[in-house]
Amino acid sequence: MATVSANQTSPVGRQYDRFQASLETMGKERKFLNYGYSVEPTTYEECQERLCHEVFRAADIRAGDRIVDVGFGSGEQDFVLARTHEFDRLDGFNISQRQVTFANERARREKLHGKLAFHLGEAERLEGIENGTVDKLFAIECAFYFDRARFYRRVAEVLKPGGIVVLADISFAERLAFLTRQGEHYRRVGTQSGNRHEWERHLRTKSVRSINKWTAPGAQVSVWKILRVVPVSVLSLPEVREWVKMAFSSQLVALGLRTGLVCYDLIVLERPLEL
Repeated sequence: MATVSANQTSPVGRQYDRFQASLETMGKERKFLNYGYSVEPTTYEECQERLCHEVFRAADIRAGDRIVDVGFGSGEQDFVLARTHEFDRLDGFNISQRQVTFANERARREKLHGKLAFHLGEAERLEGIENGTVDKLFAIECAFYFDRARFYRRVAEVLKPGGIVVLADISFAERLAFLTRQGEHYRRVGTQSGNRHEWERHLRTKSVRSINKWTAPGAQVSVWKILRVVPVSVLSLPEVREWVKMAFSSQLVALGLRTGLVCYDLIVLERPLEL
């Protein structure tokens, strides 16, 4: 499976290398990196796992499925999937070398390396994945980092006819459309209508469900957890900086979700039988 060297100069790759180093330094047992799905009082990590289960349920995982997970973080969600569902094989793609290494080492320790494989590579390229071979594809809280036009096109190529992609995705409400003209990062976040316009060039919309109500609490919890832990941690200065930036952006997301200026949707798309 091919790898890419772009991670050495990718700001997002370096950012998530530092997040992974921090999680390992702090000894965090469950290394989720999502806002979670809160439906009742429970632990933050249980809410984070619940979000993954919402994605798995929407994807309707089957025993023979070939799966791709893009932007898999530490791979925690894929180990949950391996414990709870039957499927053929999962290939994960990430641009953080440290997270790829960590996930592969864990897969070997848990004797899952024949079922789970993690690769350094871009979601817009999916190098080594042959066209028309994938049954299900996930993108949990990460599509706002991608060049969406290229990503949706490549997803349609690798999916089998009738194959499914599920995104737990954050976008701007239409009232903030002007932000998408202010820079590359904002353009990639996009608006609901703008993103839909891009994916419907290649994929059919099965469902779009707002989950703001259930993700807003976790976004706020993320802020408080970061601000409590970082000052007393043994992290390096670059790691601390990344977590502080994450706390700031998470606070903006939390406020946006509460006010309806930011949208968090569970999106299910399907490759048409004929492209």
